[in-house]
Amino acid sequence: MIVLDKPITWFEEFLGVGYRYHDVYMNVFPLFRIKSYAHKLWKKSIDSWPDDEIKLRFIEKTSIYWFIAYCISEYNDDYIGFTKKLQLSENYIRFKNGVEKKAILRFGIYKEKTNTNNEVNIPDLELLKASKSVYDIQFLKLSDLAPGSIERECIERNTGVPHSHQV
Repeated sequence: MIVLDKPITWFEEFLGVGYRYHDVYMNVFPLFRIKSYAHKLWKKSIDSWPDDEIKLRFIEKTSIYWFIAYCISEYNDDYIGFTKKLQLSENYIRFKNGVEKKAILRFGIYKEKTNTNNEVNIPDLELLKASKSVYDIQFLKLSDLAPGSIERECIERNTGVPHSHQV
């Protein structure tokens, strides 16, 4: 078990998580509404993460799962992680069943556009160009997490508790 010299600040104020299957490696991306905000957050956090030290965890319990992304590295001044409690979905299951030894982590921008009659919302997705390769990907059950593990502490601290984080 990893012992941290300082706590992880968990960021959970994003819309959800998207998955893309059509590239050589599957993509996973936290979704944001504002591009400039997502870009600043990426630069402040993930941009400095060494690819081989990034951890992606998907912790399942019945019909929900927690997305957890973090990096514990000597190159980081502070530890920022990303977490979100989500409903199991076909897209998540497809990602889980199809991901191999590597995934691409990016940020996505999700907007809804209206048609020319201002009636129908048309979803629009843009992926930021910045990306990281992730090799440490695990799918776990909540009941399998060790007491005191980073993942269990993240879930216990962040379940249903809204947090603010300034960028």
